[in-house]
Amino acid sequence: MGLKKWMLFTCLLLSCFICNAQSIKNLDVVLHGTATDYSGMDLTFQTIKNPITSEYQDLTTVRVDKEGHFKHVFKLEKVTYAILDLGRFRTHAYFEPGKSYELILPPFEPRSDADRFNPFFKPEDVVLGIANAEGLILNKQIAEFESAFTDLYNQKAVSIFRQNDQKAVDALIHELDSLYPSNANSYFANVKHFHYAKLHFLTHKRQQRRLIQECFSNQKPEMDMPAFSETFNQVFNSFFSQYFKSNYGQQLRDVYTTTSSFDSLSLVMSSDTLFENVEFRELVLLKALYDAFYSGTYNKEKLIKLIADAAHTASSEKLKNIAEDVHRKMTWLRNGTEAPLFDLYRLDGKERSLIKYRGKFVYLHFLHSQNHACKEDLQRLKAIYDNVKRDVVFLTVIMDEDPTEIKEYVKENKLKWDFLHFAAQPKVYFDYNLKALPTYYLIDPEGNLRLSPAPGPGEKFVEIFYTNYRDYKHDQLRKSRPKAKSIYDM
Repeated sequence: MGLKKWMLFTCLLLSCFICNAQSIKNLDVVLHGTATDYSGMDLTFQTIKNPITSEYQDLTTVRVDKEGHFKHVFKLEKVTYAILDLGRFRTHAYFEPGKSYELILPPFEPRSDADRFNPFFKPEDVVLGIANAEGLILNKQIAEFESAFTDLYNQKAVSIFRQNDQKAVDALIHELDSLYPSNANSYFANVKHFHYAKLHFLTHKRQQRRLIQECFSNQKPEMDMPAFSETFNQVFNSFFSQYFKSNYGQQLRDVYTTTSSFDSLSLVMSSDTLFENVEFRELVLLKALYDAFYSGTYNKEKLIKLIADAAHTASSEKLKNIAEDVHRKMTWLRNGTEAPLFDLYRLDGKERSLIKYRGKFVYLHFLHSQNHACKEDLQRLKAIYDNVKRDVVFLTVIMDEDPTEIKEYVKENKLKWDFLHFAAQPKVYFDYNLKALPTYYLIDPEGNLRLSPAPGPGEKFVEIFYTNYRDYKHDQLRKSRPKAKSIYDM
């Protein structure tokens, strides 16, 4: 190779390396700022994991130093919506690859125990403050557009729906487009597109095929975009109930009644031109199966099998993960499934694992000392404890932030069973779906949920427990009984 050719080759190689390095660098997102209220804390941003179940997953964690300063770099391949829970507040923002964000956090207000165990509590939503122009552009565009859209939608949705007024919808879209042009940002254009689909939904309820064709069939599913997930769940709510009655859905209905194969459903549905896009089609199917499970009109065991199959056979890893999430939610805390394990500390500091109680029935209670109903139930538990302690272990998990008061209460009232404090494993709160206190579960000797939820001590627990106790013992005896030999075994 001549010197000139060698130099040219080297320059091209170096050029490719530099371009590649720049490309990688452009994926970096920088979060920085000062927030003294959060000194020494870890702030975990999350993003949408599953548009069907509205679950989130961790995106990145920012460490705030002792002086309240933070600077954190992480990589993103595309524009990503992120939320950040901050006690009583929840903030959100859109992060773009290659951009820097100087963040302004709201004053920290911790969530009280009353808020944590109030099933109706929702953190107050506030837009995450962004001080620098680079990080503000897209966030400002979306925030201003969504504010204007919500105002107009709330003003005119009812009249549009009643009058089936497509001209009013077109006029609204034209007005919003003139105020908030998409320019070159395709993500913002998609946010607008899926919001506009809500308007079209008002006038297309009886023409759902047209709505799906115009708003979804030719559009990539933006599964981690709030505008997409909100509109998608609205349009495809209880999808089977209507689609099975249509000419297009009859074949899918027939296959549904005879198969437990997710692939078979997807294949049949692909013959409908609305659902030629496999990713979109399978997302609709997963949503339909999920809604069918909670409708109470379809066989739940069959639906669980179909979703379990989807977790292995769906066309992409993303869809497989969504199917896994849906399956976990369908089977989560169901009778017969394994009780979520935990390792917690007793009030005297000794560690206890739930698995330690295998071989015995466990009556598991989640209580809070400041809750009047919980204190009443502690007295009821004390009243029945001596009568049942030979057959069932009582186990109380205390959800107080500070266990000092409950220690004194247990001592004064001579409560003799194990009391554990949740702090060593806070996710027990989520594992046992604690929406309100007190909450009870009965776990069998094999570690499976026998009653989920179980009745409280004032709800005929003793009677119900012994019915289950006898049934369990009978089942174990039947399983262990030797099989009778037939004449063909002789």
